[in-house]
Amino acid sequence: MIQQALVEVHLRQVPIDLWKRATAHQEAVQREMDLMRAAEPVDAVPNRLLSLLADLDRRFGSLNDPTWDQLRVADEQGEATADVVFEVPPPAAAAARELGEMMSEVDEFCRTGDHLMTLATPPEIVSFREWLIDEFTRQIDHGAEPLPWHGHLVRTEPSPADAAVPASTGSGSETIVFEGSLDLATVGELRDTIQEMRSRNPGQIVVDLINVGFVDSIGIGLLITTHSRLAEEGVALRLIVAPRLKELLRLSGLIDLLQLEDPPGT
Repeated sequence: MIQQALVEVHLRQVPIDLWKRATAHQEAVQREMDLMRAAEPVDAVPNRLLSLLADLDRRFGSLNDPTWDQLRVADEQGEATADVVFEVPPPAAAAARELGEMMSEVDEFCRTGDHLMTLATPPEIVSFREWLIDEFTRQIDHGAEPLPWHGHLVRTEPSPADAAVPASTGSGSETIVFEGSLDLATVGELRDTIQEMRSRNPGQIVVDLINVGFVDSIGIGLLITTHSRLAEEGVALRLIVAPRLKELLRLSGLIDLLQLEDPPGT
């Protein structure tokens, strides 16, 4: 097999906070698409997205692991920006374009799918994504000099399709009592129940998790995306949790994000 020479792609002044936000949003999208894929046709957006990501990881993932680690170290050291260098084969340019087109399709899917919890990508993160793709394609295909992030045009005015969802005018409270384990096998049930409640336009949704003994990463992902989606709609999400689950959410770094309440009488 002929080995292709690697090309260096230099990213200048990568904004660490924005990179973290973009990564978190991408992970939320992937979690929800993973939940949906079994019920969707093979050519539907969730299946095509996850198939593309798996293919890109197989082809390029191990090459870029050390570079992503540099960004994580920069974050741990409190740096605001970082310069990093990727070493990739020339086909990475076409792969970057394909990923960009796929993510635009995913955004439209999230925007128009009322049954989804994950929101379309915020405008600033879209700009960051476009900058990354531009840098890979410009430098690989044309040998262009790198342009730092601060020189990139950032979207500040969302298009009508990107406009924020109006705040909820609903009133009243909906309550869900969920028991057992919140994991890959059961998370769809809770998700569907929350979606049904959203259609009734409540002022808040209360999820009673007192008798939940185990939550895996998929369950935690659902809580995060649900919180984000409802907050955009002006709907409060309250979680009633036992001490054991509260400690798990604390260790996951979510204690300050989610509105947690102790069981009555504790």
